[in-house]
Amino acid sequence: VMRLLFTLFLLSACLVAQTAAELFNQASISYEQKEYYEALSLYEDIESTGQFSSEIYFNKANCYYKLQQNAKAVLNYEKAIKLDPSDEDAQFNLHLVQLRLVDKLAQVPQPFYQIWISSVKNLMSIDYWAKAGILFLFIFCGLFIAFIFSKVYRLKKKAFSFSMISLSLAALTLSLAYYSFNTQKTEAILMQDNAYIKSAPSSQSEDLFILHEGTKIEVLELFNDWTKIKLSDGMIGWVESLAVEVI
Repeated sequence: VMRLLFTLFLLSACLVAQTAAELFNQASISYEQKEYYEALSLYEDIESTGQFSSEIYFNKANCYYKLQQNAKAVLNYEKAIKLDPSDEDAQFNLHLVQLRLVDKLAQVPQPFYQIWISSVKNLMSIDYWAKAGILFLFIFCGLFIAFIFSKVYRLKKKAFSFSMISLSLAALTLSLAYYSFNTQKTEAILMQDNAYIKSAPSSQSEDLFILHEGTKIEVLELFNDWTKIKLSDGMIGWVESLAVEVI
């Protein structure tokens, strides 16, 4: 029975993968033919099968960019970059669509070491840093076992040296995974054309300022139907939760 269930699972997984590949090819053809709504519909069909990737988000963002739906383009480029921080095409296209946005927010200056650490951290996602760390740990264990049981001095010396290198790399990559996990922020994109940012989670509270579609914000807190946000320039306020979508 278990073997039959396992076989059925493999068959269903293969069918889903094949269907997703076919839909992806159809979506690519639709995009080339400038049928952007059709391409978007096909990419959403892929997502409905449980298939998510930075490439799908990137292609969806390109469709929204062509349709001049800036907020949705920004959201999907950001999702692509979140899955693959090293995606230079997504970063470049995100910069292009940001040039269309109304709000041009300043960045709070960061110390040089934080900028350097962030740039290293963003080379890979948290999952990949963690997987790399676990892989180096396995390599360390294998080499250290070889060091213990080897009777040849030259092999023993090399096994020990490489095991220490593997242990150092494991410590480095796992530290980067831990740092990435602890410094990750819940971020969102403003999806409405414009929204008034309030001083408190109430429609009766004072208007602090106004934001426009596509602006990236950090989510600090949720209260009823309101979201407390922080901007890249350090300003804080409240906005209705319906106006934003988490990356």
